[in-house]
Amino acid sequence: MALNEKPNASLPAQALAASRRTFIGLGVFSLFVSLLMLTGPLYMLQVYDRVLMSFSIPTLVALTGLVAVLYLTLGILDWCRQSLFSVAASQIEGRLAEPVLDATFEMNMKDAGRTSDQFLRDLRMVRRFIASPALPALFDAPFTPLFFAVIFMLHPVYGLWALAGAGILITIALVNQAVNRSTIAETEQEERRAQGQAYELLRQSEVVTALGMRARLRARWKAAFDASDQSMAKSGSSLSGFSSSTKAFRLLLQSGILGLGAWLTIEGVSSHGAMIAASILMGRAIAPIEQTVGQWRGVATALSAWKNLSGALAIKGKDSQPMQLPPIRGTLAFEKVVAAAPGLQTPMLKRLNFRLEAGTVIGVIGPSASGKSTLARVAIGIWPALAGTVRLDGAEISAYDEALLGAQIGYLPQRVDLFAGSVRENISRFDPEAKPEAIIAAAMAAGCHELILRLPDAYDTEIGQAGAYLSDGQRQRIGLARALYGEPALVVLDEPNSNLDGEGEAALQGAIRSLKQRGASVLIIAHRPNAIAHCDKLMVLGDGEIKQFGPRDEVLAQMRGNSSAGTQPRVAVVKNGNAANG
Repeated sequence: MALNEKPNASLPAQALAASRRTFIGLGVFSLFVSLLMLTGPLYMLQVYDRVLMSFSIPTLVALTGLVAVLYLTLGILDWCRQSLFSVAASQIEGRLAEPVLDATFEMNMKDAGRTSDQFLRDLRMVRRFIASPALPALFDAPFTPLFFAVIFMLHPVYGLWALAGAGILITIALVNQAVNRSTIAETEQEERRAQGQAYELLRQSEVVTALGMRARLRARWKAAFDASDQSMAKSGSSLSGFSSSTKAFRLLLQSGILGLGAWLTIEGVSSHGAMIAASILMGRAIAPIEQTVGQWRGVATALSAWKNLSGALAIKGKDSQPMQLPPIRGTLAFEKVVAAAPGLQTPMLKRLNFRLEAGTVIGVIGPSASGKSTLARVAIGIWPALAGTVRLDGAEISAYDEALLGAQIGYLPQRVDLFAGSVRENISRFDPEAKPEAIIAAAMAAGCHELILRLPDAYDTEIGQAGAYLSDGQRQRIGLARALYGEPALVVLDEPNSNLDGEGEAALQGAIRSLKQRGASVLIIAHRPNAIAHCDKLMVLGDGEIKQFGPRDEVLAQMRGNSSAGTQPRVAVVKNGNAANG
């Protein structure tokens, strides 16, 4: 069953529905397992009431042989049932893995300050719960009336005793849920906070070590860890108390039914075999309740994880694919655009209006925090505008299919993060069908072909997580090759020369010249003057607004004049491709 057959249901609900045959099979297996669990009590009943009364060895042998076959069948069916639980867990995780990763990706895009893989961990928690002992107990619960019925058949008093005990155990389970629900939620929150701090500490281990921050950040993490540990110990103590109480009461019930059976036997209204059988049957009838209470932390955590997934994926089931638009030419237009970082409402861009024609190079300069990097992200659609419209070839940028648009855009972020894999894979954007000539063409366009050939395995060199085996300059140059892969029509470069040496600067200038020659649109965010040497126009941003915009030389002349008059800070001026201070 496809996940989109029920568009009004959340994806987790659809994943469950798609596995309904597996769960029906689990129900059938659980029924037969429950029936075969009657083997022991009935065998005891026959041995006590028939074999010991008749002293018949053949009857004992026949009964024992039958019981052996039934227990063998029980073992096979229980093994098949456990395997089906693993299959169901795998099916549900497999169907939800990609949507959950997409939801996690989008959550992190919407608020980069709270990067988390919580949804992925929720999905893994659900999988573990389905394959854990807690779910089989829940599947056994619907068949407990079968055991109560047999107990009543042995004697109504046995049945009433078992029902009363089950009612008390269910009450304990409900009280357990009410008491520990908030504690378990608090524990999960504290645990997430501690994990987040640990991840951040390890991800920036070089900076932490270099600046002598390890002890302070470790103490900060330890405080979060201790809070999580205390919360976990508190909830664990409460859950253990309920679990121990349930176990003790279950033992009391079983001993009590033996005493009750002895009294009924003495009165002559029951038998020794019925007394033993009633005790075993009652233990089996209340076992799912006891197991659920004992596994309540897992049950509550799985329910919370399932609720999180349902909320995260509720909208995903209603998504529709936008109509495919023609290949872009690269004309970019901002129409009164107001934008901010995801998760914030304070504008970093304020009513920007400008147009980047195909084949034009625009440089964007300005002081720190003036909105330059925000402009770059909004221009390629990874940050949405709060107001106004960003258009690409006349269409709103949101109208383009994300994957198809991304293949036609080149982007070099301010902080270049590559991925674990080879140089070849990173340049080709991990396209498994990438042609070697296209990869080499991108590297040559970025001027880093010779650099790559000097690496140990050339294009097949493994670069480690985030490109850790490369220098900052090498990462930036390979990142530029990745941005130029596929000859994109629109290229956005955010401080592309921040880590480059003289050779890298020359390669960057050559790449920008080539982009102009083939008619690509280029937006360059710059601090260092060489980056704007080949710009046609120059934009000066300040406090999220366009302060100056026009032909490069005119804007530079105005800035130079203002600087001489003392109305502007001293800026770097580029003329004829050479840097000068003015």
